[in-house]
Order: sequence, then C-alpha cells, then structure tokens
Amino acid sequence: MSKLFETSEINGMQLSNRFVRSATWEGMAADDGACTPKLTDLMVELARGGVGLIISSHAYVSPEGQAGPWQLGVYKDDLIPSLEAMTSAVHENGGKIVLQLAHAGFFANAKLTGQTPMAPSNAEGFAKAPRREMTTEDIQGVVKAYGAAAQRAQTAGFDGVQIHSAHGYLLSQFLSPAFNQRNDNYGGDIRNRTRALI
Repeated sequence: MSKLFETSEINGMQLSNRFVRSATWEGMAADDGACTPKLTDLMVELARGGVGLIISSHAYVSPEGQAGPWQLGVYKDDLIPSLEAMTSAVHENGGKIVLQLAHAGFFANAKLTGQTPMAPSNAEGFAKAPRREMTTEDIQGVVKAYGAAAQRAQTAGFDGVQIHSAHGYLLSQFLSPAFNQRNDNYGGDIRNRTRALI
C-alpha cells in the first residue's frame, strides 16, 4: 500500500502520489460544453483531497460527437477560457489535471447534436437507432478534431490529454472487428483498425 503514496512521473509530469482519478461524466458543464464553476469546484476538491492526477470529464472534440447533456466540450476556441479557469484553480491547489478527449461515434446523442450518429461501418445488430457509415473525409475530419482539441487543452493549461478509446465510443468502434467492418485502409487487420488512432 505504501507504494501508492510514492511520487511518480509520467513522461516528465511529476505526480505527488500514484492515485489517479479516472474520467467520468458529471453533467455539470453548460449547455454548450463550457466548464462551469460547479465543475471547477469539484476538480479543486479532488486536488485538495490529494489526488495525484485528475483526469477530467470526457470532453467531446466535435459537436457531432457529444454523448450526453451538460457534457464538457473542447470543440471550439470559445471554450478555452472556462477550461483555463479550471486548470488554474486545480494547479493553485497543488493538483495535476489531464483532459480526456472523446467522440461518442455511434453512441452520440442525435437529439442533442441534430445529426445522425457516425460509425466506422453500418454494422447490424448493435442498436436500432439510425447511424451512417463514415466516409474517409469524415474520419480525417475527426482526426483533425482530436488534434485541434489537444491544442486547445494545451492552451488551456492542462498537463496532458487522454484519448478515450473504450466503452464503445468512436475510437474503440474502430478497434473492434464487430463494429468496424470496413474494407479500406481503416478496416480489416489490427494495423488498419488502429489507423484512425495513430
């Protein structure tokens, strides 16, 4: 147990201990995804409590990738000031914070986004909700959205980013041969299925 309280390092980021608070959905962001004082207060409490590394709420990288209401966003520059207020407050209280970047893909909330959810392929049997298979241009657009979101995170003062590639969200859909039945450079063997991530 004592190992948990030892200092640690991740790619040059010094951590006071080995406790990591995983990303969650708190439902505390504004309607447009802006960070609110309530969400900032939660992150500050985690820092004050001694968590070595805080991973933020999962933040959607583009409007069509929003999973749910009041989800944190990082899809436009206008969101940087509220994110910067959060990182500054966490740092002032001795914490380190990483922004989790996410795109819900097939599981995006069509009622919120006003768009048909995208998926690597139109695989049958997962849900009855409508979806559309992504074009190569869609994939390249999402890759650019992740890059732009990472740049915004850096500008806002985050100590790093985490790429959400689990829980059936878009990037894990690419990894899964069940979801990803493409016959191009983004489907087939594992090398191709990881192409959108790498």
